[in-house]
Amino acid sequence: MTRLTTGLAAVALLGGGLVAAGPAYASKAAARERGVLHVYGNDGDAKLFTEDGVRRAEAAVSGTQFDHGLTLTFDLYAKAPDGKAVPTDEAGKAKFFHDWAVSRAEGDKARGIYVLVCRKPGHVEVIADKTTRDRGFSKDDEKRFADILLSAFRTAAGRPDAEQFKIRDDALAEAVGLVVADLKDTTVAASATSGTAAKGEAAKGGGWSVGNWVCLGVCVLLGVWLVVGLIRAFSGGGGYGGGGGGFGASLLGGLFGAMAGMWLYNSMFGAGGMFGGSDAYAGDAGAGGDAGAAGDGDFSGDTGSGGSFDGGGGGDFGGGGDFGGDF
Repeated sequence: MTRLTTGLAAVALLGGGLVAAGPAYASKAAARERGVLHVYGNDGDAKLFTEDGVRRAEAAVSGTQFDHGLTLTFDLYAKAPDGKAVPTDEAGKAKFFHDWAVSRAEGDKARGIYVLVCRKPGHVEVIADKTTRDRGFSKDDEKRFADILLSAFRTAAGRPDAEQFKIRDDALAEAVGLVVADLKDTTVAASATSGTAAKGEAAKGGGWSVGNWVCLGVCVLLGVWLVVGLIRAFSGGGGYGGGGGGFGASLLGGLFGAMAGMWLYNSMFGAGGMFGGSDAYAGDAGAGGDAGAAGDGDFSGDTGSGGSFDGGGGGDFGGGGDFGGDF
């Protein structure tokens, strides 16, 4: 192979790698991860959904990519905690279940959307952490989500078991579908200093950041530098400034300049490792695969949405089951 063909091959290889670096960094900046659905306690007296119904809902969530991921958690209980009297008035009952939901969500270090369902007395409570609220999951969205479940649970009451499970499975799929449609194109703030996300077109991902455009410019300049060095080597011009060195020195100088430039970009913009680094964040959204956002797991500012579905009153529902401590 001649020096000319060797040099052109090197230019093509390096140029292709540099151009490809831009989209790689762009995809990393997007930080999109699959959603995660957890359904706990769906057995015994607390069982509400079939295994197939849960799998169907899980597939809908995990089959969708969300900016910084998204986690939905369902906690199902047969009855209220030991030693806790559920108030009989609506305001007291609402506060009881809201406080219980916040306690369980924060105690289990949940994030995203947390749903507590108690079968006796029948109640649904839906809360969302600050990150999810900032990305556009509003109070009205919470209410719509809770109403889907409440309506199904009330409709299913008194029907044959198979029919009850079908109604509740369909409601689970519909509620999950609401969240997927509502949040799949929204973005979240990655740190406390980042701006909050807006719902709708303004919050949708897409496009390159300033850092990506800077990267592209650096790549172009480095490519020009390498080509000039090769031309000087082919023409016998030697080094830059008459120092000699020939083709090999010029090619190595160009390669060194390219690597140095990409290292500088990486250091300035934090895009990740250049050698052997993955473009995907490790772990799933529910396990905190990325550094997360400042409001992850912060349910303190949400008043929640929910209601009763059996018309039952309060009373002391002690006995049986470990509910993970007092709240």
